[in-house]
Amino acid sequence: MASKEQKPFFLRGGIAGSASRQQYLTPDDVTNQGRFLLNSFLHDRLQRDGFENVPGLDQLQEPGTPKGPPMEHVREIARALKCIGDDLDRDQKLQELVTKVPPEAERQTLLNVASRIFEDGIFNWGRVVALFYFAYKVCVKALDRIPLIRAVINLIVEFMRDRVVQWILERGGWEAIREYFGSSGKQFALVIGAGVAACAGVLLYRNYLC
Repeated sequence: MASKEQKPFFLRGGIAGSASRQQYLTPDDVTNQGRFLLNSFLHDRLQRDGFENVPGLDQLQEPGTPKGPPMEHVREIARALKCIGDDLDRDQKLQELVTKVPPEAERQTLLNVASRIFEDGIFNWGRVVALFYFAYKVCVKALDRIPLIRAVINLIVEFMRDRVVQWILERGGWEAIREYFGSSGKQFALVIGAGVAACAGVLLYRNYLC
């Protein structure tokens, strides 16, 4: 249902000159694309990390869930998400802390931890991927509970819609991550900033770290 918060964002020619046609993206478009990218990120990472009985992409969401309009460079976007996630893998403290947040944690607790990633008002692609990474570490503990995984995914997608999607729209959509990823020095600095912010969020909920 349309609202003024879902006003289309007008793009001309794409951010990387990859398309000559004009395109409208709405917050719903970017949210649904984000769900698809998050699901792909989770699925690929579970497979890469060698877990057994990894749920298929179709199991990670309810049937009929929209995926948003196709993305022209989806493989490159996914590669950028993966590589930033690999940088977060090297933040050992972040891994140890985030892994200990259980999927059964109260909804508001999970939202509060996610909010801490952006608490200082700074948005960048490293922090967006830190949100994906947080979802992954929570979902790892629920591989035999598909409904719980779906609930975590839905919560993170809801958070993106409410807090992150407008920033992505202003960058020109998910395609913009390819430009960000082109600068390794910039990427490293922002990813480290994301890791520190996420660690701070988890530390606030140390009652879940036992």
